[in-house]
Amino acid sequence: MDQTIRVSGEKETEIRVKLKEVEEDLKKTALLKWNIKAPLYDRIFFVVFREKDRLGEFNTREHVILLSEDLIYQDFSVLKNVFLHEAAHAIDYALNGLREAGHTPRFREYCAAIGVEEGFEKAKIKRKMDDEIKIKERMAKLMAMSSSPFENEAMVALSKARKLLLENSKLLNTEEKKEDKIYEVDLYEGGRIPSYALRLGSFVGKATGVYILKVLGEANGSVVRAYGSLEEVEAALYLYGNLFSSLDGEIARLRNQGYKITKDSFVAGACPEMEKKLEHADAQSDNALITIQQENRDKARRLCFTGEYVFTKSYSHSRCDMNSLSMGKEFGKGVNISSSMGKKELKS
Repeated sequence: MDQTIRVSGEKETEIRVKLKEVEEDLKKTALLKWNIKAPLYDRIFFVVFREKDRLGEFNTREHVILLSEDLIYQDFSVLKNVFLHEAAHAIDYALNGLREAGHTPRFREYCAAIGVEEGFEKAKIKRKMDDEIKIKERMAKLMAMSSSPFENEAMVALSKARKLLLENSKLLNTEEKKEDKIYEVDLYEGGRIPSYALRLGSFVGKATGVYILKVLGEANGSVVRAYGSLEEVEAALYLYGNLFSSLDGEIARLRNQGYKITKDSFVAGACPEMEKKLEHADAQSDNALITIQQENRDKARRLCFTGEYVFTKSYSHSRCDMNSLSMGKEFGKGVNISSSMGKKELKS
């Protein structure tokens, strides 16, 4: 599953309009010069790359072009050249597959043919190190303390991280942050979304302020998607993955001991208990993040959603296994299940 953080906003929309003419010229050249009739790529996304110096990527698996969000604030000629550079990779892939991946002489010929200026093959942009970076570093340390998110000290760390998210939303008052934009990332992907994946997403939304939604009709099936500020979606991505692994690990451990565990029911029991603990530890941040979550919902619907999306947060009404539900509740409370309940065989 692709967990790249994508961005949508006013400036991003303006850039897409400017790119339309470049895209049309690209299509004409691809057809006339190489007889390429099929689309070179499906979509263009502006994203946050983990590698700070990366500008773009042609993703062969998703068949999309990814461009760094940093390019939005550069001169358009820079963005245009990076886009065409990635389009040259798409041409290379269309003509040669993965046989000649990389910056081969033939690839450089494609670059020249579609108008990439010489010297842009390895262009890089460095991000500015400012207070926002320091906030992210502090956030990363606090979220790392949540490696066992059901223990008291981990809940305290998560509480501090939530307060830091709130501080950050007040601090980021530059012209760039005033821009009407939102980030999104996929937390879970599948042909169908099980109840446990959406319930876990709902908890993460309450913990970090991101707006959580099940989106139907994506290329690779349905997804659980998070929308918010960059800091919020990064925190949500980390927390969701951490909780998912912890729950999977506990369920596997119990099954190895002979218990019959229904995952939907187990998570349905665990999530409300985690929410209670979080609310008890930090009720003030809880209320503030509800407001932020509503703002993220409104912004996402305004900037991201089109007719092909179906919005839902409902859970499937599958039969609940009461034993799994009970064990999930105990796990959510942070109780050692095997020692408190013994090795009694659960009934299906």
